[in-house]
Amino acid sequence: MKSLNLKTKLLYLLLLVGFGLVVVGLIGYINIQNIKRNMDTLYFGSLLPLSELNSINATYHNDLASSIYRWDNQRMSDDQVSDKIVTSLERINQLWGSYTSHHKRPEEMTYITYTETQIQSINNYFTQVRSLINDPDRSHPLSLITMDENIQSIQSTISQLISYENAEAKYEHSMLLTQYENAVMQLIFFLGVILTLVMGLAWMIFSRIEVQQQQLIESSETLKHLNLKLEQASYTDSLTALFNRRYFNVIYEREFKRALRSNTPFVFMMLDIDFFKQYNDTYGHLQGDLALQAVSKVLKTVLQRPGDYPFRLGGEEFGIILSDTDCKNARIMGEKVRTSIEHLKIEHKGSKILPTLSVSIGGICIVPTVDMGEDALIHTADTNLYAAKERGRNQVVFSNKL
Repeated sequence: MKSLNLKTKLLYLLLLVGFGLVVVGLIGYINIQNIKRNMDTLYFGSLLPLSELNSINATYHNDLASSIYRWDNQRMSDDQVSDKIVTSLERINQLWGSYTSHHKRPEEMTYITYTETQIQSINNYFTQVRSLINDPDRSHPLSLITMDENIQSIQSTISQLISYENAEAKYEHSMLLTQYENAVMQLIFFLGVILTLVMGLAWMIFSRIEVQQQQLIESSETLKHLNLKLEQASYTDSLTALFNRRYFNVIYEREFKRALRSNTPFVFMMLDIDFFKQYNDTYGHLQGDLALQAVSKVLKTVLQRPGDYPFRLGGEEFGIILSDTDCKNARIMGEKVRTSIEHLKIEHKGSKILPTLSVSIGGICIVPTVDMGEDALIHTADTNLYAAKERGRNQVVFSNKL
């Protein structure tokens, strides 16, 4: 009785500590993942000012310089180029104001102040150019060489600022990654230390309890954790070693969308062992499992291309997804699966059509469209499978909808 009370107290203690660890771990993990998700956003967000600087450069080159060249070649009037200069300078001032409104570190201000002085100087130059263009006498000719030198000078200055901003963004990104890695390591270390202390305490208490009880509890806990990990991580059916229903859902959605994007055929087939209940009733479930494994082996042997996916959907029902193939070859593949299973010559006295094991297959080959539902294909394949059974089983009923 004393031993039972000790075990009960230990169970409550472990549950309390375990719950606390789970809560702390979840909170820490969620917060760290939020930091990780925001890292790239912060990184690329810091690159947003670069688009404004690049736009300033483009305005100087594509709007101002280009307009003056066109005016010089008499492809623009005086009024047109004058208006273009005004709107371009306004755009440059607006972009620069937007750029400087972002958060700036003190060490950036030297670069920014110098660039702002250069921009103001070049803008004053283009204001003078506009006055010269509007002057009917034009006592001083416009030097395109001087304009090109000014354009090159301001573009060089802004390019240096862009290089500095880019370097700073990469540095901040690397610092965020370092902080993220440190936070993860600290969380793991913290939980590891607590878990070690809890396990040590549990070991000290369990050492006072009978060895048999200790082994039973440890085995039960280990089995529980292993089963949980296996359920969460495995996409393989344990009996047949084929992909299971959960992985089918993943592959089906992925290949359907890929076929939709590439405008290529999507093939899905459903396969059902004929009179399998009677097979189990006649030969027993152990022999039924062997039959399922034999059918699965045929599927793996026939479907060996990278784009072939055989699944066990449940019981005696299997699914096949084929990508990167056409409808004619898909139907041939379905017939090959059916005949290969028939050639196994597995005795089946409970079958009403053959003395050996056979399968019925319903399939569909279609080029998906945007308005097409994914479930409609499964329904069509299931309908074709039902039709194959209605027509006598041991056959393939296939639909081509291209």
